[in-house]
Amino acid sequence: MNAFENSIVGMVSAKEWKERSGASGGAVTELGGIGGFGFPSCYNCDWGAWECFNEGVCPAGSARCNNASYQTCSSGCQWQDAGTNADLDSMDFQCGDSLCDNVAGIYNATKADSETSCTDGADNDCDGTTDCADMDCKGSIAGTVAGESNASLADATVSALSGTMTQAAATTDGSGKYAMAVDCGTYNLVVSHEDYASLTKEGIVVPPQSRTVSDFISNHSLVPLGSCEADCTGAGDDTIHSSCEGIHGCSFYDSTAAQACNLARKGWFRNYNSTHEVECPFGTPQEKSHLATRVSCSAGTLVKTSTIVLYKGKPVKLVVASCG
Repeated sequence: MNAFENSIVGMVSAKEWKERSGASGGAVTELGGIGGFGFPSCYNCDWGAWECFNEGVCPAGSARCNNASYQTCSSGCQWQDAGTNADLDSMDFQCGDSLCDNVAGIYNATKADSETSCTDGADNDCDGTTDCADMDCKGSIAGTVAGESNASLADATVSALSGTMTQAAATTDGSGKYAMAVDCGTYNLVVSHEDYASLTKEGIVVPPQSRTVSDFISNHSLVPLGSCEADCTGAGDDTIHSSCEGIHGCSFYDSTAAQACNLARKGWFRNYNSTHEVECPFGTPQEKSHLATRVSCSAGTLVKTSTIVLYKGKPVKLVVASCG
C-alpha cells in the first residue's frame, strides 16, 4: 500500500480492506472518489455495505423479540425497547401476547378457547369478561309455580333479582313451569301474578354452568289477593283484618281484640277497653300507662315546639322543650 492507501485503510479494518481491494497491495477499484479512491462511510448502518464493518449492533429500522421483549434498532444502530405491555406481565404485545394483552399471565400460546374456570378471577379466554360475567359460565333457574289449591299457575312472572336490579325474568307456561338463563351467582326470586299476592324467595344460588330448581308450590304456592295470611293481614297488603281469625293460623286474643285490631297494622296498639290496650295482632291486653312530665327552666327562656307523630299506631302530639 502507498501512503494514501494506508490513510484510507486506517479508517476501516485491515481485513475488510483486503477483502474489498482484492490484494494487500492492489488497487482499490470498487471505491469511488478522488483519484479512484473513496473514503469509507456508513449510511443507516447497512450491514450489507463493507463500510459498516463493526459500526453498530443492528441495522437501523430493524426489529426483534429479545426473549419476550419487543425491540427496534435506533438510528444510532442500538437496540431499544419499543414494545407495548398493557397488562404489565412478562410478555410484550408484539412477542406473543397480541390476543391476551388485557390479561396478565395469559398469552397467545396459553389462551383457552373458553372460560375454563369460573372461580379463579382470570379471563382465561381473553374475551374481556371474567368468571360469572363470562357467557361460558352461565347457569339457569327453572321450576314450577302453583296457585290456589296447589294448582299449576300459568302466566306468572318469575324475576331473578341481584340487589334491586332484575337480571332475568320468565313467564310460566300452561303447566306452571318456567326456565331462564342467568349468570352464576346468588339471586332473590320474585313471582307475581295479577290475581295473586307476590312471593319472594331469597338467597337462590346458581353455580357456574348448572341448573338450579326453585319451585313455588305447596307451602310456597301463591295466595289469591284478598285472602288471609298467618299474621292476619290480607294477601298483598299490610292491613290486619278481623275476618282472618282462624284462617292460615291467624288467631287474635279474643273477639274484642280482633275488633280492636281490625284495619290496624302489625305492631300498632289499640284500645281493648277503657283501662287496657292490646298490641296487634297477637298481643294480650295490658293496662294503659300514663307518664306525667314537668318542665322547668331556672334561667333563660323556655321554648316549646310541637308536632304530630305516629306512636304505637296512634297520632300523638310530640312536645319538645328547650331552655336557653
